[in-house]
Amino acid sequence: MELDYRAPGVIRPASAFALMLAALLVVMLPAAAVSADPDADTASVSVASEVPAVQPDMDELERLLGELTPDNRMLDQLRHSSDPRDILLELASEYEQPLPQLTLGEALDLAIVNNHALNSTRLTAQAACQNVEVNWTALRPQIGLSGSTFWQFDNAEKNTNTQNNSSSTEGKNIRSLALGITQRIYDFGLTRDLVDSAETRHAIQVQSVDMTEQQLVQSVVESYWDFNLALGEVKIRKNEVELSEEFLRQSRARYDAGTVPRLDVIRSEARVEEARQALVTSRAQLGNVATRFHALLGVNDAQYVPTLATADMLLPGMPAGDLEEYIVSALETRPEIKLQYASLFSKDLERSLAENRPIIEAFGNAAYQEPNSFGGSMNYQVGVRLNWTLHDGGRSRIEQEVIDTEFAAISQDILELETQVQADVTISWNRLMAAQQSLGVAEKNLELSREGLLSAAVGYAAGVVPFIDYQDALDNSVAAALLYLSTIAEIRKAWVNLERSQGFPSGYPGDSRALIEQSGSVESIQGL
Repeated sequence: MELDYRAPGVIRPASAFALMLAALLVVMLPAAAVSADPDADTASVSVASEVPAVQPDMDELERLLGELTPDNRMLDQLRHSSDPRDILLELASEYEQPLPQLTLGEALDLAIVNNHALNSTRLTAQAACQNVEVNWTALRPQIGLSGSTFWQFDNAEKNTNTQNNSSSTEGKNIRSLALGITQRIYDFGLTRDLVDSAETRHAIQVQSVDMTEQQLVQSVVESYWDFNLALGEVKIRKNEVELSEEFLRQSRARYDAGTVPRLDVIRSEARVEEARQALVTSRAQLGNVATRFHALLGVNDAQYVPTLATADMLLPGMPAGDLEEYIVSALETRPEIKLQYASLFSKDLERSLAENRPIIEAFGNAAYQEPNSFGGSMNYQVGVRLNWTLHDGGRSRIEQEVIDTEFAAISQDILELETQVQADVTISWNRLMAAQQSLGVAEKNLELSREGLLSAAVGYAAGVVPFIDYQDALDNSVAAALLYLSTIAEIRKAWVNLERSQGFPSGYPGDSRALIEQSGSVESIQGL
């Protein structure tokens, strides 16, 4: 949208230059030459005959006019289309990054495979799955082998021919080897309960993987938009520095011409320094968000940077749906709730495991020992035995009471978590609604601020607008541009936050959940 410079209240460039020329002529010509008093005509003639007429230096006048004229490039920049999407789209021509660039979808695929925290959670879940097989081994034959060797010493009295008694100690090396085999026949459901308990612990770890993975997806998307937002702020701050330097040049020229006080030059210099400091801060922020983006990928031997947001990603996107439907979806799919229910079921199994149950097993033993009177001996045993602790001092009863208390505590945790999930979805929904409704205001504010900055720039060049008004207009323009960028990024981040609060019911790129038949797209998790 081109601004209409012929609209009422906006000074046209031709009028501005005419006013500047008139102001310079008034400054350079003596006051007596512009006197309009008819009684002073004779005096004026006499003074003019005594004092030589002052002729203006036209070369100097043209030089001053050239310095006071606003930079056409800057005015053209202010006249650009007020379509806010240009703020990010114009960055592609200036953003030169030697590192490989990743789209948001590629970044999600890379992070889900390589993120260290996620891989650690996956390995923990794998260990819990292997523990299920460990419990099944209790029903398989158990074979044991043992061996020993020792010296046996006996004190014995011996009779001699002289009928004198004497004692002696003889050492004998005894060696034995034993082989035993046992097979559990019946344990009254103990192994089955142990397996179920291990499977429940594995289910808990699987839900932990889903939680970590979903949080990673949200973090990557937010980091991607933080990068674009930081890059857009750098662009805006660069423009702010250029405009501040241009009007510092104008302030100095007008001060040299005597049309503005020294205070305007001081304010202009201070404004340039503020703009440069803001640019330094924005560049540091850009480095921080790029570093965080790389850290989320989990790739230590390579570095990447996110690509810029495309035009379709800058659209407002779909409107938010019904809040109640979102809450119902969240209560069904949030991994945190599933994890708590798995913990509840695990405690219920622990209650049965605390019972004191007998175990019936078959056994067979074979033992060989030497030496003995006949050189060696071999023993065999085959049978069935019952292992049952008839009384354990009340330990089983106390353990069951502890488990019942923990069961009740988890039940309350589930109720609290369901309440928290409803609050998370409601807050995320309100955040999205507020961001979408703020977009129109941000667009209008940006358009008006650009128009106000242009009017202030032309007015200051014409000498009819003080510098303080131009400074306010520049501050408002920068704030409006940053507000629009943050609003666009906020909409995208609010969408992914709403999806995360529901547990990503439609999936996401690289979704590892078995119940999700088809992973969601990058656009779907951002409401596009």
